Amino acid sequence: INFRDMLFLRYGNIVDGEICFVRSKTSHTSNHIREIRAVLTPEMRDIIKRWGNPDDGKPDTFLFKYARETEDEFVISNIVRRVTHRCNIALAKIAQAVGVPRFTTYSARHSYATVLKRSGTNIAYISESLGHSSLAITENYLASFEQEERIRNAQLLTKFD
Repeated sequence: INFRDMLFLRYGNIVDGEICFVRSKTSHTSNHIREIRAVLTPEMRDIIKRWGNPDDGKPDTFLFKYARETEDEFVISNIVRRVTHRCNIALAKIAQAVGVPRFTTYSARHSYATVLKRSGTNIAYISESLGHSSLAITENYLASFEQEERIRNAQLLTKFD
């Protein structure tokens, strides 16, 4: 899930132990609007409990405190950009503290897809979970990772430090 979609989730998006939503990126551009369903794990519940709004029983209450009731695209983009930036700064500190290469919310999405692919997960499931409108988009998305990895590996072969 990208940050825009996550930040504007509401308690009403939680149905039968799953988070159900339509990607904002494709909700206005796709002929076939597809609902994405993600199992709400105990870890996700903990995140919502720690960082989210209290569940007041109202389905329109936003899960997270950062969202505001607005249709102003500029305001929405500003909220998403600000929160994503803050999260990426925190992720950089975590990466440094545990001694792993720096990563971002964007690279985490790539890692999610790559791990699923390498574990043999059906590409249709990966496509659905990423909210892609077709398998071709997912195949191109995954192929770009493979090229990035080939480039990194080639650079390792010629690194003589």
